Amino acid sequence: MTSPADPTGSPATRVRGLIFVCVFAVAFTLYVQRTTIGVVAVPLTHEQGFSPWQQTLLLTAFMLTYTFFQIPGGLFGQKVGARFGTVCCILLSTLGTAAFATAPYVSAGAFLFVLLFAARLVIGVAQGPLFPINAGLVQAWFPPRRWSLINGLQVMGLSLGAAATPPIVAFLTARFDWQVGVLSTCVPGLVLAALWWWLVRDTPREHAAVNAAEVEEIEAGERPPLARRFDWSAALAVLGNRDILLLTLAYLLQNYVFYFFMNWSFIYLVESRGLSLPTTGVLTMIPLLVGALCAALGGYLCDLSCARFGPRWGFRILPLIALPLVALMLFIIMQMPATAPVGLAVAALAACFGFAQMTEAPEWGAAFWVAPGQASAATGVLNCGGNIGGIIGTILVGYLRTNFGWSAAFATGVGFALASAVVWLLVDTSRRVEATAVSASR
Repeated sequence: MTSPADPTGSPATRVRGLIFVCVFAVAFTLYVQRTTIGVVAVPLTHEQGFSPWQQTLLLTAFMLTYTFFQIPGGLFGQKVGARFGTVCCILLSTLGTAAFATAPYVSAGAFLFVLLFAARLVIGVAQGPLFPINAGLVQAWFPPRRWSLINGLQVMGLSLGAAATPPIVAFLTARFDWQVGVLSTCVPGLVLAALWWWLVRDTPREHAAVNAAEVEEIEAGERPPLARRFDWSAALAVLGNRDILLLTLAYLLQNYVFYFFMNWSFIYLVESRGLSLPTTGVLTMIPLLVGALCAALGGYLCDLSCARFGPRWGFRILPLIALPLVALMLFIIMQMPATAPVGLAVAALAACFGFAQMTEAPEWGAAFWVAPGQASAATGVLNCGGNIGGIIGTILVGYLRTNFGWSAAFATGVGFALASAVVWLLVDTSRRVEATAVSASR
């Protein structure tokens, strides 16, 4: 298919490719900042004499505010747009990360724990709105037939950020201390905030480098007007939509597995295998890299499935296959003896996370499809539910691992994955929220 030309005869520009690079870079960088705690938790706990429960609280603190600010953050993004909203997220996250690293210089003992907990809360406030805000950007800059793929590639970016964190931060922690490891993530955040403000605009029509042919490519087909002025009636229709709520429940159940890998996989390998920090950092990277590739593959397959079978079954098929496979992998890991080779355990973890990540693009792509022009509000609800699952999972894994061992934590994950697959059978993306045309003026 040839690209349309604008009235001057020039071929379509490809500025949306640059927008995607920016979205990918933000996902990568802020995931590095948020996942450092999973790497430095062990040396920090030993250095400060924190209890296992205090360690669990530090892991959970981020998710408390991150979850709470999903829906307000999505509505905030719907109102102010992604250019301004995302810069706010990056700068505040970087400030909270720096505060976490420097807290031991100003306090000790119980008050130090309070400061560390507060810093993690700030990072959660900063990052809570991020993905709902950028969902609106993706919906504006890419045609529907590419929504799942772009979401899958964005998840690939955050997974690569999570994968890069263990070896880099573990090396810096072993070479210097955990504070240097955490502070090293702040400089990229500041650079990225400046680049985002310079390069990104909320819609193609606002970007000076986009020509008419590219606008025509992006807006071809079924493209309802995007809300550029906040509209409560449209937002409330999304917040209470049956299928958005079902997608949210499925995401809540699925994210037990996701957050195990984000928060506990490094600690699991250290405790169950007795490995050094640098070695564990490299091994932890493997499942996350596999997850990154599978997230992108999931987006590609979901777009193909929707084109072949339509949205009702197109979004369902991949989760209905992948989630039972997640449960199977968790069961295998649960049955694996402590004497099993480390490579076998890592391979099973990688397969489990890979299957889990293949369901990310269908979740977000389905939310885009159900709520035309309201992606920020819809994914705010979706990610809020997903992170409630993360809070439940992180606390539950901490409790089960301390009192019953790691096998009990994996067994619980089996149930969560299978329950998520059942909920997907109830989702019907052919029932869409009625699009509300909103004036382009603010």
